[in-house]
Amino acid sequence: MTVNEKEAVLGGAIDSSPTGGTAGMPETRPRRYPQTRALEVHLPAGFEVRDAPRLIWQIHRAGFNTILLNCFRRGWTAYESLVMRSRGFPTQNPRFRGSDPVAAILSAARAEGLAVYALVEGLRVGDEGRTRARSAILQRRPDWGVRGRAGANGPSRPPYLCPVNRDVWRFLGDLFYEILEGYPFRGLYVRHLHFPIEPVGQRADYCVCEYCRQAIWRSLGVRIPDIPDDPDHPDRYNLTSWRGKQLVALLHYLQLRLAKVCAPSLTLAEVHVSGAGEPTAPESSGYADTCAWVRNRLLPIAAVRPLPGVAESNDSWLAQVAALAECALVMPVLSAETEGRLIETLERLQLQPVCGVVVREPHDLAAPPLNQLARRLWRETTDTAEERPLRSVGALLEATLRLLPADSPLS
Repeated sequence: MTVNEKEAVLGGAIDSSPTGGTAGMPETRPRRYPQTRALEVHLPAGFEVRDAPRLIWQIHRAGFNTILLNCFRRGWTAYESLVMRSRGFPTQNPRFRGSDPVAAILSAARAEGLAVYALVEGLRVGDEGRTRARSAILQRRPDWGVRGRAGANGPSRPPYLCPVNRDVWRFLGDLFYEILEGYPFRGLYVRHLHFPIEPVGQRADYCVCEYCRQAIWRSLGVRIPDIPDDPDHPDRYNLTSWRGKQLVALLHYLQLRLAKVCAPSLTLAEVHVSGAGEPTAPESSGYADTCAWVRNRLLPIAAVRPLPGVAESNDSWLAQVAALAECALVMPVLSAETEGRLIETLERLQLQPVCGVVVREPHDLAAPPLNQLARRLWRETTDTAEERPLRSVGALLEATLRLLPADSPLS
């Protein structure tokens, strides 16, 4: 693939500076703006189908060309789900009962030319910090939930599904298949595909449910209560590594399950980047190994966000994002809570080889900083995913891999 061909795919010229991902390429002007400008959308309580066209118009006017529409959030679906009903779970979030807001948003987005991904919260099925009883799924199937060891500093039963339990795999696979088969989404965007994130210095040993205890005994020949806390101990290292491999296996299973309704390049996942040393810190980021996911072609686009307590404008975190962007397609996940942070971070990312950005909830399209993006940073519009030659931002990974240097970790 020539430089001109890649420019056609990326929607702009390639950065040939040493910080770019194409060092040694012919000199061209840097690509100033991300191609994908995605906005996370959680439909509020009281949302009416007739409100969809105005909401989409506001999003497009603000400069966004992609929407991440939350279809499965905290254990509730925004549409009437037969998969949920078949397992005895509530079929739809009560706030949307009797309507189909997903179809209304997709119809309005199509009219405005916006790409729409289905945003799903994979393993989290309840509110953080709330009691387990608030999760309708865990009320029905308590054996699916993760468990921390007795006396752990963290919550012993956070509202997460166990990523090792094969019944959980089948449930998520069926649910995501239903979403992609029933609605014309461009692809799937998965969040919370990790074990519960533990505060620094705390270890609840997620997960110690009966399913995990038996699986670890069969795989490693050790019992979780007998494993010391020392991260350098061989048994502790093996346990952390084993848990990371379970997440890789889950992601691989989901790709195989969804192959008929969603190309692998359209399945995106969100991971945490620590911003300190390694791209991921297994002890605090749910054992998600970003580099391993990318290297095994399981993560076409890495939508990366900082760990709790790490500022998005942090120099170290931005450096980690830039380093990861040199060997994979990266979309930083940013907050719109304060004007200075978002505007400043976007300005610093303009010349980095990122393929896009995601602005997460909460946000207000009528207030700063979102109402200033189109005037200050996004004065130039970009093509939406449907207008790109390769039909999707996810397919850019293949184009990028063909241009990687021989010593790239992905080659």
